Amino acid sequence: MLVDTKGLRQEHVGKRLRVELTSGKVDEIKLLDVTACDPPQPCCGIMYTVLSANQSASNRTQGGTYWTAFGEIETFRVLGD
Repeated sequence: MLVDTKGLRQEHVGKRLRVELTSGKVDEIKLLDVTACDPPQPCCGIMYTVLSANQSASNRTQGGTYWTAFGEIETFRVLGD
């Protein structure tokens, strides 16, 4: 069974992205890694550094490194390198 990566691929690693999460949060990130493993393994998702976030009450701090599951990603857009 293939994992839905929401269109994110290894070629996006190192790029600056705008990611909208299902929670409504919108983060500008630098993508560090894309991990697609066989379900039901919980490692399917992305690792990234937050460059900026839309919510000041967010638990994600600028410059912090985080992991998010593909299922939590609504949309993304490449902003540049």
